[in-house]
Amino acid sequence: MTAAREQIHRLAERLAVEEYGGEIVVEPIPGYQMLTRRRLVDPLPGVRAARTLANAARGLLVEQARDARAAGRSWDEIGEALGLPNGAADEVRAEVAFAEVVEGRRAEPAWRSFEAPSTYWRCGCCGELVTDYGTGSSSHPDDQETGHGETCARHGASLTKWRTDTGWSD
Repeated sequence: MTAAREQIHRLAERLAVEEYGGEIVVEPIPGYQMLTRRRLVDPLPGVRAARTLANAARGLLVEQARDARAAGRSWDEIGEALGLPNGAADEVRAEVAFAEVVEGRRAEPAWRSFEAPSTYWRCGCCGELVTDYGTGSSSHPDDQETGHGETCARHGASLTKWRTDTGWSD
């Protein structure tokens, strides 16, 4: 982790504890005798803290871009500082920078993946690595998450709730 990212991580952790009532636990990393990791007991205060930081960073980006324009910098130079390539998504870098900073929209990628967007996490119940596709495509738990163990109580409870809510039985 870079030094800047580490500082942001620590700031988010501090916000989660001080502003949102989070609690930190230090636990051993499975498979290692001497290594530990810090984490929030309940991750939701961390989500709130991360959103607070994202909103603050967004405001700071707009403020700094205004200051850069006031200092005579071009939108192309601002785009370069943002790490935007020239010609991203068939637009010149200056247009993409303006759209991102002023309009709050990111340039669309030049190509789209055929795979559904997903994330992954380790299930706290079964310990398996789960791929999470979100709730957009289907309400069935097997369409939203894959990878749970066959006897996972968490996934089993999701299936039971789905069957009760929909009246269906797979």
